[in-house]
Amino acid sequence: AKNYIKSLPKVQKKDFASILKYANPLAVNLLEKMLVLDAEKRVTAAEALMHPYFEPIHDPEEEIEAEKYDDTFDNMDLPLDEWKREFNFVMFSKITRLKGHLEIGMFP
Repeated sequence: AKNYIKSLPKVQKKDFASILKYANPLAVNLLEKMLVLDAEKRVTAAEALMHPYFEPIHDPEEEIEAEKYDDTFDNMDLPLDEWKREFNFVMFSKITRLKGHLEIGMFP
């Protein structure tokens, strides 16, 4: 994915405030921070929740912290069938681990 993005031609950044004229300026500011392509510079979910846009509904007691993004696949250069095999293995592992945390009868 990173190689594909790097291969795209450079384009001028859009001014979201002029495109989203009627949007809440705080929402536009947050959107700009969330749409930064470089993950190292992009706002994290925790930082986004602390943004002033969410102040009226922010409740740290109700928020849980997500696992760190697994970027294992981002830099792999594999044939399609190996990608599928790796992806299926990782997804199966994650689902199996999640299933172990769920209570029986929790879902209909």
